[in-house]
Amino acid sequence: MKNIFQIAHISDPHLSRQHYREHIKSFKMLLRSMLNEGADHIIISGDIVSTADEDDYYLAREILSNHQLLESSKLTIVPGNHDIFGGPHRAIDVFSFPQHIRSIDYTRHTELFQNAFAETFQGVTRLNETSLFPFIKIVGPFNIIGLNSIPPWSFRQNPLGTNGMLDDQQIDALEKLTSLGILADRTNIIVVHHHFNDLLQSDYDGGKLWTKIESNTMRMKKRKKIVRLFQSLNVRYVLHGHIHRNEIYNRSGILFANGAGAVCDDPVRFLKYNVLTYLDGYCNVKIRQLPIPYQISTVTQALHRNHQPLRIPVFAMKPME
Repeated sequence: MKNIFQIAHISDPHLSRQHYREHIKSFKMLLRSMLNEGADHIIISGDIVSTADEDDYYLAREILSNHQLLESSKLTIVPGNHDIFGGPHRAIDVFSFPQHIRSIDYTRHTELFQNAFAETFQGVTRLNETSLFPFIKIVGPFNIIGLNSIPPWSFRQNPLGTNGMLDDQQIDALEKLTSLGILADRTNIIVVHHHFNDLLQSDYDGGKLWTKIESNTMRMKKRKKIVRLFQSLNVRYVLHGHIHRNEIYNRSGILFANGAGAVCDDPVRFLKYNVLTYLDGYCNVKIRQLPIPYQISTVTQALHRNHQPLRIPVFAMKPME
């Protein structure tokens, strides 16, 4: 094993030929940059497509294949809510979408996602007899644990398809891991779509209204219990997306890295990705910004003419003894 190993992480590229063609170019530039900068493995933590449409999955496969990334040793992907339910993409869709998602065949769309990126799941250790998730993948000095935080539609628990939850089968499988001792020799990483931090009212123009909406429709359920479970598994890093920001934060001694501001919506409107570097027994995670503004529509670009410089934090952690 070489002394240095790099994982590049992005989330929420929202590929769509119909709605977000500009994201396609951004995604390709990010992949080229990550590979040129020496990434040994790439992680995409959900919402790789925006519509849950088979044509957009074919588009994603084509791009990844052209970059020689459709291999388990090179790429890890977990689903996001858009990968299963799609989402509203026009103002008029906001009114019809809550009714539309009731007709989504959750099982079929989950299988569509898994089949679209089947090569990336080859060789993983499945912890659940009836489901792909959770799985463990050994990559360099890391154990990557992939989770599916997208629950089926529910009027009370998941009315817009955007809330996060781990089902009982995934929880039970993770709890059993704590007694097996198979995660002790490597640095443990969780890959999941949903975020674990609270949004500040100042973060969004909607203020109190937005934070109330977020609290009811976009949160990860039972976060404290799940974080305690992560602690029992000696998880050092959690890589996620969902809220369109690139940020690094600490909860209960675990570093969480959000990669969902890679191609859109982040206040710093440049392409960016997270980098987790292992070197001589130490790990650090940072945000790497490209000198390339988002590939966005003319109208959106006009609304954000002034690009703010990015203050890039670096967090380093020594492996546990």
